[in-house]
Amino acid sequence: MRRRDFLTVSATAGVAAVSMTTTVRAAANTSGMPTLTPPEKAAELNLCLQWGTIPGSEIKEKLDWMEANGFAAVEIPSGDWPIKNCEALKAAMVGRKLFIATACGPSDFSYEEAEKREAEVQKFLPVIEALGALKSVGLILCPARGKVPMGFKELREDFVMNTGKRLAEQAAKHGTSIVLEPLRRNETPFLRQVADGARMAADIGPGATVMGDFWHMGLEETSFMGAFLCAGKLLSHVHIAGLKQRIIPGVYATEDNYVDGFKGLKLIGYRGAVSFEGGWPKNPADPKKGLPQEEQIKLIQNMCKMLREQWAMA
Repeated sequence: MRRRDFLTVSATAGVAAVSMTTTVRAAANTSGMPTLTPPEKAAELNLCLQWGTIPGSEIKEKLDWMEANGFAAVEIPSGDWPIKNCEALKAAMVGRKLFIATACGPSDFSYEEAEKREAEVQKFLPVIEALGALKSVGLILCPARGKVPMGFKELREDFVMNTGKRLAEQAAKHGTSIVLEPLRRNETPFLRQVADGARMAADIGPGATVMGDFWHMGLEETSFMGAFLCAGKLLSHVHIAGLKQRIIPGVYATEDNYVDGFKGLKLIGYRGAVSFEGGWPKNPADPKKGLPQEEQIKLIQNMCKMLREQWAMA
């Protein structure tokens, strides 16, 4: 049910114009300020981990751990992983309250050569079909990474009318979505703000949504809440990491304040996943070694406690 709550809108023609009007509607009142339209359903904090972060090795073991520790969703790898593991994951999900959020992996549609852009499309078509079978929220895509060979106007037009459009149509056909991810300026010069991604998703139409990543947003947005309000019902996924360093939230507790963003999520009635995407602090005993798993688990539990407290504050 949660998945349909925020995918239904992307499957309707046109999708309302994306701006503050998606969620904030101007209304005449004595102050002249706009009034907020309450969401139809209250927002939920659905905590999520990426697959490689989840303790365990086998699919069932990982899902069991997630349920036992109060998580609501899992984020899986992209590439051919959803295709190879589709049936096993489907079987392991039966009877669980967990939902499959997104699949996350590298993508780039900014090649000057049309055949390379076409190869990128063809690469993701079967992945999207598998995600539909898994009832996943969608496939995270970045239209461009690094130095962008194409002109911005040409890239946007080709993605909205051709490459991204065709992938979104495939997603809509299979009951899922493509999820546009804005990045930081050192990662791409093309798509860096949630509002821009939401506008592109609206222009693409059914099967296209947008996500927000607190780490990227920390540099590119003036307001977490404002960014989420601009996305409105097109927001289908959220990544979260520490705001001082891209590691698990809570290590620098005084820096990791997400209350403003959580207010925005509550105002739009967000019911998707909030998924940890980041690294771990260095092992104080030996910086060249990673943290032992028992220490990682303690940090995960600390993160969950902190995020739930901040959600209650929002």
